[in-house]
Amino acid sequence: MTPEYYRELLARRFAGRKVILALGMVSNSGAMIGMLRSLGAERPLLLAEGIGTGVLPAADELTYKVVGTPGLANIMDTIRAYEGALAKPSMEVRALLDTYDPDGSALVVGALFSENTNILGRPYYGARQPTWWALEDKVIIDDLWDELGVDRAPCEIVPVELAALRAAAGRLDRGDGTVWAGDAKQGWHGGAELTRWVRGEDAIRDIGEFFAARCDRLRVMPFLEGIPCSIHGIVFPEYVAALRPVESVTLRRPEEHRFRYCGCATFWDPPDSDREYMRGLAKRVGAALRDRVGFRGTFTIDGVMTSDGFLPTELNPRFGAGINTIAKAYETLPTYLLHLAICQGEPWQFEPEQLERMLIDSSDATRTGGGHTFSTGERTVTENYNLVEQDGAYQIAGPDGAAVATLMVGPSPTGVMVKLTLDPRQNPIGESVAPRFAMALELADRQLGTSFGPSLVAKSTRR
Repeated sequence: MTPEYYRELLARRFAGRKVILALGMVSNSGAMIGMLRSLGAERPLLLAEGIGTGVLPAADELTYKVVGTPGLANIMDTIRAYEGALAKPSMEVRALLDTYDPDGSALVVGALFSENTNILGRPYYGARQPTWWALEDKVIIDDLWDELGVDRAPCEIVPVELAALRAAAGRLDRGDGTVWAGDAKQGWHGGAELTRWVRGEDAIRDIGEFFAARCDRLRVMPFLEGIPCSIHGIVFPEYVAALRPVESVTLRRPEEHRFRYCGCATFWDPPDSDREYMRGLAKRVGAALRDRVGFRGTFTIDGVMTSDGFLPTELNPRFGAGINTIAKAYETLPTYLLHLAICQGEPWQFEPEQLERMLIDSSDATRTGGGHTFSTGERTVTENYNLVEQDGAYQIAGPDGAAVATLMVGPSPTGVMVKLTLDPRQNPIGESVAPRFAMALELADRQLGTSFGPSLVAKSTRR
């Protein structure tokens, strides 16, 4: 099985078609544009969230219009504003769509988080079903774990009332505080935007007030020390593929109650027995999703590799960022479009067992990832730096330095984006990459004018 096989399948749907992209940043769209064009699609139209950090596609390959709202407080607010602009296009965007696609026959390729189903009647290809994304609500997933007999940490679902939250925290705190996750009252949320690490009476009061403005119920559980990680599965009608574990690169800050989610990487390896447990769990959960809500496509189980093994914390029945990291070894594999085709229910021979083996073998052989995050500030251009490691810290490489990583700094809708990419030939396999990303943020503060501040990393507790 090769990427070309899946490209030939997808060409059946996209060759000769107009495509409207609703994927987010202009700078992130180059690979997708190239893939669609190689499948025979016409020049696409991108309705963008913003310009973003990175290399922009060639002007002759793309028409784009920024419809997002820059300068919002956080990534979730930015995403919601962008999704709202797509759901109710302005008159200017309507005119642009009518010019590009006068007969309304274009397909829409949306972002992995999108809950929209069409743009002015033009359908999203592989749109998520409401029964699928409803399962992302952080306060309901433990019922599924219990139904399937999955080991998990104890938790309580608590109304956002100070006395109830204080009592639950007292019962569940094992000495390192508790973690609170909000419900989906305001809609989907991710990237730890509504997750807080709560320690002490002042934090209970302050964080309780924060959640009172956003949620009705919270999931309260003990803080779990260990490597944050996930396992990805792909649900087909006749098979559930389970891939390899992925580190969810997550930083903490001293005296702060937020977790800074910073993307994914495949350098870290859990013990073999834990890896196989996670893969088996993905197969069980994928089969349950298929049987209960007719789910198709990619999903992720997030959790923590604790001293007691992997304990799940949430389920994301959608394409997860980590599968792109897993598939990096096959740049010509149309991973996201393939996921959408499975969701769409295309009647093709996807050869799931062979795809599973191809993705596992390639991601074990070629490790990828690093980390990215955002801060306030202002950047108007993207800058790239080669990094070397000296005395336990990153330095910007000189002209003759052998780079071990690259650092990209540039604009984002919330201010500044920083992205670290590790060279797989120059970085150790098996270890968490979170300490290296913390080093990269320290360099950015020291030499590039950012203000991330000191970072703490998770401890590896499983041997």
